[in-house]
Amino acid sequence: MKKILLAMMAVTALLTACESDDTDFGDLVKDNTSSEETYEPISIEFDYTALSETEEIPADDNDYVENSTFDFVVYVAYSDGTATLSGDTDIINYSVSGAHVTVESQAKNLDFVLSGESSDGSFKIYSEYKMKMTLNGLTLTNPSGAAINNQCGKSLYMVLGTGTVNTLTDGTSYTIPDGEDMKGTIFSEGQIIFSGAGTLYVNGNYRNGIASDDYIVFRPGNIINITTTASNGVKANDGVTIYGGVLNIGTSGGGAKGINSECDVFVFGGRTTVINTGAPVIESADTTSTAGVKCDSLFVMTAGELNLLSTGDGGKGINCDTDITFTGGTLNIVTTGVKDLASPKGIKADGKMDVTGGSIYSYSANSDAVDITLGLTVADGWTTYSSEEHLFELAY
Repeated sequence: MKKILLAMMAVTALLTACESDDTDFGDLVKDNTSSEETYEPISIEFDYTALSETEEIPADDNDYVENSTFDFVVYVAYSDGTATLSGDTDIINYSVSGAHVTVESQAKNLDFVLSGESSDGSFKIYSEYKMKMTLNGLTLTNPSGAAINNQCGKSLYMVLGTGTVNTLTDGTSYTIPDGEDMKGTIFSEGQIIFSGAGTLYVNGNYRNGIASDDYIVFRPGNIINITTTASNGVKANDGVTIYGGVLNIGTSGGGAKGINSECDVFVFGGRTTVINTGAPVIESADTTSTAGVKCDSLFVMTAGELNLLSTGDGGKGINCDTDITFTGGTLNIVTTGVKDLASPKGIKADGKMDVTGGSIYSYSANSDAVDITLGLTVADGWTTYSSEEHLFELAY
């Protein structure tokens, strides 16, 4: 088997055959920077159309709401400045202030169904058990905090009702009780698992769009559109997994990331598009730039489509602290930001990167298309290959 090992550091791209043979890769290397013509990268835009996807439900996998039973239902209906609860309300304690609902529950197997509209409301819950939360045509804005605030460390199954359109918006400042966190328009101390065939719009004005102190999972069927002006689109402490669905994320805040994980990022399907326009942020001589995907551990992609565009100074496509594994799917990255306070990169990894399938397009107008500290290994079988400082293309 023939392999190509690329160690791309600083400005120089080094292309070496892993085996000692006479293979000449010269015709595969394109240097558009030396051409008098201006190179036009591919266009990356949001796509809101639904995907036709199939999904197998693994038995006994706790990340699937279908494997749990919810015997009790509490309905929360918002209307202007009020909220009304009905259903199995006798098994919970709750209070309502205007359209701000707070629930304290020690009951298991609860499904909360939220609907209606309020420009000054929220839903907050304290519990010790996993729960299901169905958004059934909900438009909710909290001017002083999160629209949905789950103070439970267990799983939150967030189901988008079939055919429904839901919109959640936070305020431009937060009022946070002592001893609690509140990190986004949707915040959960525990895992958040999105499912259902509905549409969700998330507007983040002060913190993240969707945030979990655990992990976040996106399943097929969802159409989720996130816009943030301050921080990240999706923020998780323990990882982000995309099994499917449509995910559109637009961030404009300084140093903001589309997807920011303090652990792994797995892309197994769906169509995810991230567009970042923010500038770098300098704190204590440390510069933080924007990125489409930022992960502190592994980045793995096996299928689906991932489109990343960063236009700000030093903006990156993928910024990974360890290793990248790419076995399938379509990855498109364009960075057009200048190299001033930070260095823009298409794909940056502090570890290694292994590619065995799929399609990769990475373009960086003013810096490296690919910057892999410990080297990039490309397995044989590719049909298209080109590499230079600013452009890297590979397809199987």
